[in-house]
Amino acid sequence: MSFLYPRLLAGQAAPLHEHYRQLSLSELTGRADTRHTSAVYVATGGDRVPEAKLGELRALVVSLAEEAGFPGGSDRERRAAFDRRLATAVHASMGLAPAEAASGDIWAFVALVLMPDVSYWRYPKPPGDRVLGTDLTRHVVGRMWWRAQLIHSPNEPDPYAALSLLGEDAFDRIYSRRRALGASPYLVKAILRVWDSLDLRGLPYRETLEDFLKRLLRLAPFVLFESLSPAALDAELRAVARETVTAVLAGSEPGPHELRQRVDVVLGG
Repeated sequence: MSFLYPRLLAGQAAPLHEHYRQLSLSELTGRADTRHTSAVYVATGGDRVPEAKLGELRALVVSLAEEAGFPGGSDRERRAAFDRRLATAVHASMGLAPAEAASGDIWAFVALVLMPDVSYWRYPKPPGDRVLGTDLTRHVVGRMWWRAQLIHSPNEPDPYAALSLLGEDAFDRIYSRRRALGASPYLVKAILRVWDSLDLRGLPYRETLEDFLKRLLRLAPFVLFESLSPAALDAELRAVARETVTAVLAGSEPGPHELRQRVDVVLGG
């Protein structure tokens, strides 16, 4: 069952963020709430999320943050682990439809009203896009919900296993191209499958991924990826990966034979 979530509009969210940047985490904990006088709901049919469910969501996220060191210090590894657990938790528990999740105002409510202390712990004195929902690829919670949405495989033993395949920077590079690539869970899952099968040791990771995505973008107007079977789609993506790896390695191998061998190693045969 999906719910309608409260929305905190920009006129209320922006000044709240500026004020909250100056407060301590304990003060922010005191401001956390399941309601806000300025919150609104979209004027369409549907059940509004019960306040009790919002309270359960807050308690769940706070417990995950505490495992990562909240309200004290943390480190990159623990924050990354928190993000992955956060993605699974919010996607599995919120009952949020993608059309609702596309609204930045919902995520502004989540970050600024429901869990301001966790939000400002995860990103101390953050720029606005981390809490306001102006850019869902950067929002403290929204970006993780969307990451889980795009890799969710309900028929797998662990529906969220693919969350660990790419780091934040790599996933954001895919999602930032969402109009052509990142809006399709089917395609994103295939990209992750193929990318995970490559042996990229010794290759410049960002440069290789960037080249791969650019080639996919050029191909997108001519190929209806979702019409392909999983095997055919994987074969198409592996062909693009071969072009990418060949281009990236072209200047580092002494001759064509060595280049082909190195490319075969990267692609696993």
